[in-house]
Amino acid sequence: MDEITPVKTKFRMEQWKQLIQDQQASGMSIKAWCQQTQIKETSYYYWLKRIRKQACNQEITSTQLEPDEPVTFAKLPIKLGKTNRIPAVVINLPSATIEVMDGAAPETIEAVLLAMKVLC
Repeated sequence: MDEITPVKTKFRMEQWKQLIQDQQASGMSIKAWCQQTQIKETSYYYWLKRIRKQACNQEITSTQLEPDEPVTFAKLPIKLGKTNRIPAVVINLPSATIEVMDGAAPETIEAVLLAMKVLC
């Protein structure tokens, strides 16, 4: 690639950024604005796509930078309820053990039993 191409591309990108801002500020539809300014709609959408892609790439690049300060996380307490609970039902299978605690919802028990029926 020659030395002029990147400079030329950057210049065209800046021109189109301004044109797209002008269209958005006009309050006109893209089609009407393109007809008035004698710009092809296909060119408008081509450059709009390139500008958006460039903006997304810049956003991704800027978020991947190392933070200046170390990241700290808040410690949240975990409420487990009763820690010495004993299961009301224990089913031992060759490949798994199923424990159903006292107070389990009937829907949960039904789902477990249906899953066992499929597996066994």
